[in-house]
Amino acid sequence: MILLKKLTQLKNLTPNEKVLVDYIISNPKETSSLSSKELADVAYVSVATVYRLLTKLDLTGFNEFKIELISSLKTLNYSEKINPDYPILATDSTEDVIYRMSQLYQNTLDDTINLFDENELKESVALLLKASQIDVYASAGNLYFAKNFQFQLQEIGCLINVPEEDYRQRLSAANSTDQNVALIVSYGGRSQTTQAVVKILNKNKTPIILLTSTQKNPISEFATKQLYMASIENHFDKISSFSTRLSLLTIFDVLYAEIFNQDFEKNSQYKLKNYQKMNEKLI
Repeated sequence: MILLKKLTQLKNLTPNEKVLVDYIISNPKETSSLSSKELADVAYVSVATVYRLLTKLDLTGFNEFKIELISSLKTLNYSEKINPDYPILATDSTEDVIYRMSQLYQNTLDDTINLFDENELKESVALLLKASQIDVYASAGNLYFAKNFQFQLQEIGCLINVPEEDYRQRLSAANSTDQNVALIVSYGGRSQTTQAVVKILNKNKTPIILLTSTQKNPISEFATKQLYMASIENHFDKISSFSTRLSLLTIFDVLYAEIFNQDFEKNSQYKLKNYQKMNEKLI
């Protein structure tokens, strides 16, 4: 497992270790050029905290940590060539724009696939399959991807709900039980509505699958399972959420494909029969 993914999944960290992990995840390139003392200084923790974290990562020393971190950066395509926030330049030709966007999308796909944990994915799919109803909570542009996921699952007979407005999201959460499963899309956990919904779901003991970034998210503690989006964009200083949107779409599509694949023949026949019911000319 790549180091940056491993860091996001560490459990039972002390407060200082959490601070250190957050700094490394938010500043991986800078961290890769620091000494252990420099890292301790910039993260405002002790050198002893740094080495305790290395022990929890099953690393033998700081040099091994730096090697693993640099390898993670290469694997996750933290490229200087394509800026995810401003992937195009004012001087670009049409051909340049096409090339740069294709490179950004390829990097995003590679990042997203590398962030998948197979066990976490399989267990998330298992939760979705046994749910009496799936509820997807998203906002703004992410709602369109949630709606597309809803459409996909409805085509194979799954009961899925995507509440849109603030009140309907809170109402849906209030009505939820431990037989529902909630899919929550939250890059950084900043939305007050999302925070309120998560607390309601937690009170109702509803399992939560969180689709989030690798950065610190205050609602992660409530998540039953977590799946990670590529996390290379600035929250506000960017042309558009090119990378985040593609990463989220990829996660939704992988979830759908996995669900479909659990009973491939049955789902294929279900779709075909329903199409025939809707259009007699297909019979």
